[in-house]
Amino acid sequence: MTTVMTDCYLSHNLGDDLFLTTLISRYPHVQFMVSADRSYVFLRGMFPNVNLLIQPNHCSNLISKSFWYFIKKYRHNKATRLSDVLVTIGGSLYWEQSGNKSLKARIDEARRLHGDRRKAREAKHHIVIGANFGPWHSDDFLNYYRDYFAYNCDDVCFRDRYSANLFSDVPTVHMAPDVLFGVQLPQVPKCHKAFFSVIDPHHPKYCMSSTQADAYDWMMVALIQRYAARGYELVLCSFCQAEGDERTMERLSNIMHEQGISVRLLRYRNDIREVLEELASSEVVVGSRFHATILGLSAGAAVLPVMYSAKTAHVLEDIGFDMGHTIDLKTDGWKDKPAEMLPEAICFDVTAQQAGAAGQFAALDHLVRGR
Repeated sequence: MTTVMTDCYLSHNLGDDLFLTTLISRYPHVQFMVSADRSYVFLRGMFPNVNLLIQPNHCSNLISKSFWYFIKKYRHNKATRLSDVLVTIGGSLYWEQSGNKSLKARIDEARRLHGDRRKAREAKHHIVIGANFGPWHSDDFLNYYRDYFAYNCDDVCFRDRYSANLFSDVPTVHMAPDVLFGVQLPQVPKCHKAFFSVIDPHHPKYCMSSTQADAYDWMMVALIQRYAARGYELVLCSFCQAEGDERTMERLSNIMHEQGISVRLLRYRNDIREVLEELASSEVVVGSRFHATILGLSAGAAVLPVMYSAKTAHVLEDIGFDMGHTIDLKTDGWKDKPAEMLPEAICFDVTAQQAGAAGQFAALDHLVRGR
């Protein structure tokens, strides 16, 4: 039996969890090694072909943190050496911090870059699936990964042309539509329902000022009011508790309650199907999360992408989506606008992307079939 060591981001984020479960379910006769804490034990119940390398959830002091860091690294390296292939799967895996980096930021970045190369060197084969590149701000960073993709990876499949074109001189690099375009959504009837995926604009990853964060909240309020006035059932959804989605959901819910508008709250807590059923049965999806936009399009909903990063724009431009029906949080054009001046959600045919998403797995398919 082929053994795959997985290298992925696991923090109970719906999109990243779906990456992993999509990978595992595609290859039922492959043994997958997954390094995670005990909160991911539920994977054992879902997949008999998963071997969990359990890590501690929390460490109380610096000594125990350091001890478990080296234990984790040793176990990961050993599992990688024993596996037939290392699969790195995820979205925004290769990014560089902007501006003047603090000493801690420089150390963290150096550790991350060194860690990527160390893991790849331990592997017999190394395949990268589903990623995008950036943001990046220096030629040193770009050139480091040019060498890394060329000499430490058997195959790198990006999800957007922008990323792939940065490495057009690297033969192992190509692109295919995002992995989650290929997810089989539940077959449920459509309801007169609007699904809102939210983010926490105060979270450091979004680099928003407090003024911008407040403006995001009030823009979402305006959009909720729009669909309330049109008689839609309203669902607010958190994709990732750890990144603060639920805080935003609660804030917006409280504002709606004060206005006499009823909303239903949906918290992702490892029940992937629950979220997919709600999304698939919605006529409208307002997607602050990248994969809310991808899944909404796949579900045939009218989608309004709310973009916090250029990665969403790159993918939407690749498929020919009308960018006039998006909201770009990195610009000022959306701030303080009443609902009637904000873009409308639109439907867009992604049949080609749904078929093409299998291309993300082409290299792994070939390797598994050849064993």
